[in-house]
Amino acid sequence: MRTALVRGGVLAALAAAPLSLAVSAVSALGTAAAPAAAPAAPNVIAPPTGYAESFVDLWLRSSAEDTVTSETLRTMAPGVDLPRPRSTARLIVQKTIAVRSQPMGGRTWQVTVAASVVVPPSVSQSARPSSSPAQGGAQGAQGRGADSGTAEVRYFSVQVSMTRATGSGGSPDALVVTSAPAQVAPPAALADRDPAVAAYGAQVSEGPLRETVAGYLTAYLTGVGDSTRYLAPGTRIPVPGAAYTQVALKDLSATTTVPSSPADGTVIQAEASVQAQDALGEWPLSYPLRLTARAGRWEISAIAPVSAAPAPASSTTSSLSSPSSIPTGAPVPAPSTSSNGARP
Repeated sequence: MRTALVRGGVLAALAAAPLSLAVSAVSALGTAAAPAAAPAAPNVIAPPTGYAESFVDLWLRSSAEDTVTSETLRTMAPGVDLPRPRSTARLIVQKTIAVRSQPMGGRTWQVTVAASVVVPPSVSQSARPSSSPAQGGAQGAQGRGADSGTAEVRYFSVQVSMTRATGSGGSPDALVVTSAPAQVAPPAALADRDPAVAAYGAQVSEGPLRETVAGYLTAYLTGVGDSTRYLAPGTRIPVPGAAYTQVALKDLSATTTVPSSPADGTVIQAEASVQAQDALGEWPLSYPLRLTARAGRWEISAIAPVSAAPAPASSTTSSLSSPSSIPTGAPVPAPSTSSNGARP
């Protein structure tokens, strides 16, 4: 009987082995098929540039008489001293905009704000500190008039601290200006050209390419004539609706020498400088252009800088922010459809 029981147990184990193997395989497949949980996106908070802009704007406008503005400033910056302007000499604040933001560690940002102001004519030039030409003028005058005052741009550095909760999704729960603004020098002017931006070093002389550019920009800016007849097939460039009465092409240069007999599909990147005139005066304008050769003529295929990324193949609509990284002077396939109408 003992022998029979042992033999039965061995046979039962052998019979159950395939079933156990199948169960293990199914469990492994289920584990592999289960997608891994995606890591939670970190809470990223933008620098408080808008808060600094609003504070500097109100701080420059504030006065002892304006209790509403003073109360708002006290809420934004508790304990910070407010200016005390003379009643006969008040700054006129036109605009404030942040030009730089730098994290200070922890939860504080240093924000530099440019304030466009008008100094009243009652304030003499000698009574105000002069700016250094080498620095670009922290109080560089933009325009003067005996009646309207002097337009200046002043720069202020502001420290803003913030707090946020874990479940805020990155939005700040509280913002506060920790000290009075500091008037600082303007950002230094760059002396070197960005090497990532292609240089337009080849002057374009009289010829078909220059004629196309001059004709297109004249029609594009004045609205006189049909600007779409200068466009490559499939290209759509919305017109700006400007009211210029006269446009003159002053300078035209390209990133490479323009071939005299270009093959169809050859691309040239050029930059055109024009002088546009309207009822208010003359305005120097600059346009980066991409031109494509077709049937012995040049056509506008985009208004776009050279260094931008290529546009999607499904769209050839162009604007000043339209991308382009087609190699200069390289032939490319011409589009088979056109939205600018047939050209003879």
